[in-house]
Amino acid sequence: MACLSDQATQTLKEAGEEDILESLKKTHADLVNQRVDYIEYGDPDSLTAKQRAKLNCRLLKLALMHRAECLMIATGQMFDSRNLYGLALIVRGHIEALAVLGYFARRLDSLCKKNIEFERFEEDIAVGLLGAKDAIFDGAKAPVNILTCLEHTDKHLDAEIHGKKMEMFHELYTWLSEFAHPNFCSNKTAFTLDKQTGRMLLRKEEETRDDHFQMLNCLCMSANMFSWLLTDFSTRLEKAFPTETPAGV
Repeated sequence: MACLSDQATQTLKEAGEEDILESLKKTHADLVNQRVDYIEYGDPDSLTAKQRAKLNCRLLKLALMHRAECLMIATGQMFDSRNLYGLALIVRGHIEALAVLGYFARRLDSLCKKNIEFERFEEDIAVGLLGAKDAIFDGAKAPVNILTCLEHTDKHLDAEIHGKKMEMFHELYTWLSEFAHPNFCSNKTAFTLDKQTGRMLLRKEEETRDDHFQMLNCLCMSANMFSWLLTDFSTRLEKAFPTETPAGV
């Protein structure tokens, strides 16, 4: 399934936003090309602790990829319907997937540097995969707070890419929350001022506005960094848990 419809593609081209179009096509294709049908997990009780931790890392990575891809497709659908509320919620959700991936990339880095014990990492990755907060999951531990994940992801990206403190995704997440929550930005989506009549006009049929393109631009930023983190995560995972070479090979 394509990330963007023919209608969205045409709208972006007519608006001169080909850069957004090409960026989203590329990052979506990157996710599709990394799909797998299954992971050979086997009997958990027969695995060593390190084997189980590595498999849980791989499974979490694929789950986050699935979330990111589905949200990219949903973003295209919201853009077609000119639904700014939906766009903000979905792009913010994509950044949450980025935040969790970045958090665990940094945890792998800490494990390799022996800044955390393996037992701590093993529990962290298990909770990252199976953690839940609702009371119905009374046997589960709560996952790491998403704002904590964002903080660690920004620190990781600032150290590995930017070389200075930027806190890019915490800032972007906070801005998107202004649209996701019923605050000024969200409320302003519903009306516009007609200065000549002094009326606040309630929008019925939405038009494509700069805000819609800005949401797609935010998605581009998240999707591009998500692709980078996928490679970074996989590299750190192999460093932390090298693939065992069979005897005699």
